[in-house]
Amino acid sequence: MGILHELVKCFLPSAEAFFFMWLLTGIGLAALCIFLERLIHLGWRTDYDAPAFFSRQHALLTEKKLEEASALCFSGGRRALPRILAVGIQKSMQEPLLAKGAMREESQHMTAALERRLPLLVMLSNVSTLVGLLGTVFGLIMSFTAVSQPGVDASEKSSLLAAGISTAMNSTLVGLSISVLAIVGYAFLRARVDAALNEIDRYSVAILNLLNPQELQTKFSAGFTRRSGDDEEPADTDVTPMLNLMIILIPVLLTSSEMVKIGSVEMKLPEASQGGGGAGGGAEAAKAELSAAVAVTDKGFYLFHYFQQQGGAAAASLKDRAPDIPLLQSGNYDYPALNQKLAELKQRALTEVIKTYVGGTAPNTPLAELHNLYVSRGLNAQPMFQDIENIKIVGENKVRYQTVISVMDAARSLKIEHGRVPLFPNVSIAGGIAQ
Repeated sequence: MGILHELVKCFLPSAEAFFFMWLLTGIGLAALCIFLERLIHLGWRTDYDAPAFFSRQHALLTEKKLEEASALCFSGGRRALPRILAVGIQKSMQEPLLAKGAMREESQHMTAALERRLPLLVMLSNVSTLVGLLGTVFGLIMSFTAVSQPGVDASEKSSLLAAGISTAMNSTLVGLSISVLAIVGYAFLRARVDAALNEIDRYSVAILNLLNPQELQTKFSAGFTRRSGDDEEPADTDVTPMLNLMIILIPVLLTSSEMVKIGSVEMKLPEASQGGGGAGGGAEAAKAELSAAVAVTDKGFYLFHYFQQQGGAAAASLKDRAPDIPLLQSGNYDYPALNQKLAELKQRALTEVIKTYVGGTAPNTPLAELHNLYVSRGLNAQPMFQDIENIKIVGENKVRYQTVISVMDAARSLKIEHGRVPLFPNVSIAGGIAQ
């Protein structure tokens, strides 16, 4: 259901490649109409019992009842085999040597009628593949353009790019689906046509050998249809567009995955002029710095920020205080608890900024609403907590690299029901904690 929902959304005008999705829909409907029309036509042209019909014709021609045999053929209307035999019998009644040419001419006409519009299915199959690829490339270009716009948070680039790639790939999915169905339909109709042509060859040659005396002409063994008498081959499926698709699509996907990685590990190293923390003695609240930091030790996580310093609870050394988030009983770090603590810190900081410049908010206002209000009012240009998106991660020398990466992930954003809310996307890393 999730895939179907995503496909339906791609047909909306708000989707990047919606034009290509509707174009693919038109191609699919055209292929379906051709398949149904050809299926009905083949059923109409071959709606007869060939063995029983040949048996009756053989009996009449053996008894030299050409008029009755001709009438029996004409009773078949425009069906393939009766029509070809009727032309041969009529011409044999006038000049036996011309029967073969008349039957061959009518067989060529009937073969063309049976094979008409079949190559269109192959063409539509190839076109749907290429249109799907074109829609994907267009969607990727639009996604990369959106991500490269200024003002996009680093934490949002990865999700935006992944969503754009997912949407863009839907056109390739639809294009390949239509292509596969068109090829299957072509193969089915091609088999029906080949069976009908083989049947025409078999019974036409047998009837012609009965119409022509032995002294006038030797027995015929070759068929009449174009596929039997000439070297021309029927149109077949072309896999070149699919090979082109794979050659182009694989590098695109590899490039996209690398860009997702770049967006997810983007960080800022601390500058030499930056201090270790604190808002500065005597600094006014309107010009305060949040100075958010996380220290990673073998005991757990220690948190540092403006509100802690204002309350006077900060200790001079880590050995004089217990970790804010201790290790779990299993000895592992509690990343969900760290993520929640940082979300509470961000919520408290946003509340202070909004209260200072806009006015008080309702108690326990969700973080997502606070963030939207903060961005919509342009409060990021105010001097208070200008570092509200920055955080420092300081670890002991023996802290593992994967631990630092997990701390970065916990500090970047908070997952909510309808997406993620940025916390501290700008990460600075330092090492060498002195306890």
